[in-house]
Amino acid sequence: MNQQRERGSLPPLFSGALRLVPPPPLGFVLTRAVRRLAVQRPDLFERLDVYRHAHFIIDPIDIPHVFRLIPNGEHATVEMIARSKCPKGTAKISGPLVVLLGLVDGTYDGDAVFFTRDLVIEGDTDAVLALRNTMEEADLTPAELLGFKGDLRDKLDTVTQKGLGALRRQLNAPEAY
Repeated sequence: MNQQRERGSLPPLFSGALRLVPPPPLGFVLTRAVRRLAVQRPDLFERLDVYRHAHFIIDPIDIPHVFRLIPNGEHATVEMIARSKCPKGTAKISGPLVVLLGLVDGTYDGDAVFFTRDLVIEGDTDAVLALRNTMEEADLTPAELLGFKGDLRDKLDTVTQKGLGALRRQLNAPEAY
């Protein structure tokens, strides 16, 4: 885990400051985004098969919160939960926040960051593979996931990519794979 904290982790001072504030309503926003995606691309959720009801714990190791994702199509939920109250899940995916975001935006290949130990998988690996395959098939940008379209989507993606790229360099995150 020390290697993970060195490669791409947010500074401890920043993580400590986040402990002082309640979890933001990010779970609500992400729940709406995943449900919207389920309406637009139901085929993606069909790919999950029996894992639609799985509880995926997404654990950004450098912030004091975890996410619980239940990708049940139009009934999907994403909750942001204080790390101290982290529930059990079908599978847990852990890594620095910028690495986890890089899996979503396509910067990182899940297999590569797993084998370099920048990503740790616990629990049902078949469930994680189903989720990874679904995300790769979706091929979404962050702005698309949040429902932005057209020029606004393109501008937001450009700004997001530049900002995350700069943050990854500043945090000495792994090189893009």
